[in-house]
Amino acid sequence: MRTKLVGLEAAARMVRDGDQVAMSAGFQFSPMAMLRELARSGVRDLHTIGVVGGSINLDFLVGTGQTKTIECCSIGFEPFARNAPNFDRFLKEGRIYAMDNT
Repeated sequence: MRTKLVGLEAAARMVRDGDQVAMSAGFQFSPMAMLRELARSGVRDLHTIGVVGGSINLDFLVGTGQTKTIECCSIGFEPFARNAPNFDRFLKEGRIYAMDNT
């Protein structure tokens, strides 16, 4: 049987411009190594989805300029900060489209 496991670089190359990227919320389970590989890959116009909200994971992809649309029920840095800084700034500047999935 062929192995389905790949390294981070190969996994990041599977994500194309305009793809949906979904992940869980919270600081504890954010796939930061994978998100850094996505940032290096230069992929654009992602539809980023936070299952049960989001935190540093979603805010990171917004801050790199790779997220075009973000879909989540909430995004924040509690207990460290009230707002997710990149999300807040990009939303106010009209640089992303936010969808509420509550």
